[in-house]
Amino acid sequence: MAKIVLTADEAIFTDYHGADLFGFGLCLPCRLVPKLVQYHLLTPRAPTKHLRARFAPYALCRVEASLIAAGFNKHDVVIVPPHMIGKAIDTDTEIVAVHVLDPKGLAPVSWTLKALAGGGMSCTELEFRKLMHVVKSLKKKYKFKVVVGGPGNWQLRGYEDRYGIDVLFDGEAEVTFPIIVKKLLDGEEVPRYVKGEPMPLDSIPLITTPSRNGQVEITRGCPRRCHFCSPTMWRFRSIPLDVIAKEIEFNLKNGIKTIGLATEDILLYGAHGLELNSNAVKKLFKVVMNLARKWGVSSKIGVSHVSCASALVLKDAVKYISDIQNLTDDEPLFTQIGLESGSPKLVAKYFRGKTYPWKPEDWPNIVVEASKLLNDLYWYPCFTYIVGFPDATPDDYIATTELIDRLKSEGFIGWSFPLLLIPMGGTLIEKEASYLYLSRLPQEAIDCMVAGCELSLDNSRMLINKVIKTRNPMLSRILSRLATLALNAMEIWISDVKRDLSVIDSLYSKVNIRSTPELIKAAMPNCLAIVKKHT
Repeated sequence: MAKIVLTADEAIFTDYHGADLFGFGLCLPCRLVPKLVQYHLLTPRAPTKHLRARFAPYALCRVEASLIAAGFNKHDVVIVPPHMIGKAIDTDTEIVAVHVLDPKGLAPVSWTLKALAGGGMSCTELEFRKLMHVVKSLKKKYKFKVVVGGPGNWQLRGYEDRYGIDVLFDGEAEVTFPIIVKKLLDGEEVPRYVKGEPMPLDSIPLITTPSRNGQVEITRGCPRRCHFCSPTMWRFRSIPLDVIAKEIEFNLKNGIKTIGLATEDILLYGAHGLELNSNAVKKLFKVVMNLARKWGVSSKIGVSHVSCASALVLKDAVKYISDIQNLTDDEPLFTQIGLESGSPKLVAKYFRGKTYPWKPEDWPNIVVEASKLLNDLYWYPCFTYIVGFPDATPDDYIATTELIDRLKSEGFIGWSFPLLLIPMGGTLIEKEASYLYLSRLPQEAIDCMVAGCELSLDNSRMLINKVIKTRNPMLSRILSRLATLALNAMEIWISDVKRDLSVIDSLYSKVNIRSTPELIKAAMPNCLAIVKKHT
């Protein structure tokens, strides 16, 4: 058996039936996600071959590659999905390393959904707890060391003993993690908290396990220095194109049918700071599309994030990406964009770099013009914006609401979703921010959140069948139907909250549809309410 076991909880270690967006459903309180839906529709178990996962979250693939590049034998390292962890660990196991994203449900999406729904443990926290219960029990028997790292590591400060964690790892893994592993194997003393060194571009280890849904990193870090974002604390680098191409081809050779490009802004590829490089972006997509055609990839190339200012600066690159992928209204591109706020005052203080080369006071126009450009080229983004900046005033929230209303009046196609500011570890705003509750916000903030939800509701009804596309057409139809029911419930929620915010605590906090009987019981009055509302 392997000396080093790499794993993650079931909210992460799945391919979501090829639709990564389903992962956001696991940010909901688990009482609102029926077990049938979570385990059979949203998070299918990752397949294995002799205990080894046939695919894994990209971060685990990189960790495995870094260990092998540092001299560890492939047989000494194994990536295992959580449901196989009991079979993979025995007396030979010396280290179990766990990748975490949102282990306590404190990330912005989870915290916001908890607030809007009336509280409760998120699915992400539930799955982390389940995994660590097993790991901790096995640790008592086999005496291995537990190392936990990943973007969610900050949530576990002070909880190391509860979860049996020996080392909490923060930062980049490629250089430092193999060193820590060697020390642990040699019985040397290792600090409880370890910070990883930046990865040099001239020694990037290529993945040796296919990555979930073909995700490949193309940039790391971000030069915009937004105060509420942790990736901007990492030095910005573009991954060499030959490395990207090799990892994509490796995935495709090993049965992965999709390609996803992981980045904080696709149009930052090849940039020098905030000076963008159109030719580098175009060359990237030319190479990627050639690989897609060579291997018969039929789906669009996934793009995780883009920014408004980048789109307006590199209009030619945006058009090139649309043209080379043959985007249409039936086959659009979905991506995420940080709108953050409509208030130039807050822009100037917390995310000035997002407006470059323009000024903070230009931000509302930048957002509107970028949305028009992207929509015209069949990019349908999800705008996220922040509620709860430490010095936000009612006027700041009104400015954001006005910007959302302006997007709506311009015919914007996409979503706008509010996120409550949290004191995320490793950010510039960590010590200023606090966990906010809706009851502590001014009415203008609540109105701002509702405005975004209303816009998203309207567009979701139009886009639902374009968004929910899995490898299984029947599954897509089932999920579309479930999504429609969820949108109907969301419409009622918006109506209720607009009348009286306290309804969240008095009514919605008590909803529990985790089990099938509870789902049926709750669905009946909900269905009657929907019928009554529309007759």
